[in-house]
Amino acid sequence: MTPASQSQEVAAAYGAYRPGAPAMHDALVMTDYGFLLALALALLIAVDPLELDLERMLLIKHAPMLITLPSVLLAVAGKRIFHERMKHAGAIRTMAPLLTLAAIVIGGGLYARFALGIQNSFLVGGVYMGVAPMACAILLRCDNPLRLLHAYVVMLMVASVVVFAGLAINYGVRQVYHELEYLFPSLAVFCVFAARKAWQRRTGLLFFLLLAFLFKKNTGYLAGLLALVYLLRFYVWPRWALQDGIRRMTMMHWTAIALLVCAALASYVTVNRTDYLPSGNPAFRLLTYERAWQRFHDSPLWGNWFTAPGSEKFTGFDTGVSHNILPTHSDVLDLLANGGVMAMALLLWALWRVARLAYGTALRPEWASDPLTPYAHMLTHSSIVGVVTYSFNPILLQPGKAFLLWANLGFLAGISLIVKHRHRRTS
Repeated sequence: MTPASQSQEVAAAYGAYRPGAPAMHDALVMTDYGFLLALALALLIAVDPLELDLERMLLIKHAPMLITLPSVLLAVAGKRIFHERMKHAGAIRTMAPLLTLAAIVIGGGLYARFALGIQNSFLVGGVYMGVAPMACAILLRCDNPLRLLHAYVVMLMVASVVVFAGLAINYGVRQVYHELEYLFPSLAVFCVFAARKAWQRRTGLLFFLLLAFLFKKNTGYLAGLLALVYLLRFYVWPRWALQDGIRRMTMMHWTAIALLVCAALASYVTVNRTDYLPSGNPAFRLLTYERAWQRFHDSPLWGNWFTAPGSEKFTGFDTGVSHNILPTHSDVLDLLANGGVMAMALLLWALWRVARLAYGTALRPEWASDPLTPYAHMLTHSSIVGVVTYSFNPILLQPGKAFLLWANLGFLAGISLIVKHRHRRTS
């Protein structure tokens, strides 16, 4: 199947492509380019290669959202969005828990800002949760979702080269590009699923695993490890069943050796963790985590409805950063402390709905030849590592990084809904 026919098949699954129709039905439109521009700006802000501190410039850091909102409004207003009402309704149902959580966080943040005068509220965190359903909607109404996703991956590839160079130059000298571990190591998964030649798969895998290592952060190491585990489960394991007895035993033999080597290396690094692993700054983290946990105990069901500040004065010792006004460094604990079990349940429900949808559609072995499959696997791994990353880092209140995190989840939901629709049409 040629790339053109693949693109037409994907578009036809959503009802956008019609045989004999003009070529414009296979092209991106203004709203798609608008969202791609927003993604590019979010990448620029998150990576900040010239170290201009773009996250502190009000208009610049919110530019991706300011571009996205009109794009989504145009997409919703367009007639094409109503061609598949049931599918559009499916997107709303899939994202309903996250939309509910976003509404609660936004409500609390607005009250904190305008009624209590708190400027560093959780408002930003709630607003950027809305990127996930918007990304899903953009992808669903796109005439050619494959081309949109391809453009996004190209941007990630270009940015990864910049990040790789920065990490390599500054390795062991100073910390750069922290909290981006959820974004670039996932390209290792994409290369394995998308590359047609063995040397391309191996080169891409090794490059992005090395990139994960260069972060010199525990979350970076976990991102690389999770990439290997993910590929073992979704790439290697399904292919075992397709081999004859001898080849299957050979694959199992080399896989077992590789696992033993990895286990030995992991054991050595763990035993000598003071020499090889970052400390994670427990002196700071444990104090902030204890304070957040205490707030959760004070109101475990719904917290303070996100009416508290998003960052507070740290009194343990002088960190020399931001006048000691710092976030908790765990977005998960922030959700528990300020939204209680209610907020955590909504987040887990939202993640579960997307995970169940993806696992039952785009990640199934019988859809391995689908052109959208490599993107689905990359976004799944990125979303998993994203949870790990914001469990130990405050990225949900950083516009550029939060935009990309939630866009990945929204794209994954959109791909899964497209594949689900295609399965229904072909079954």
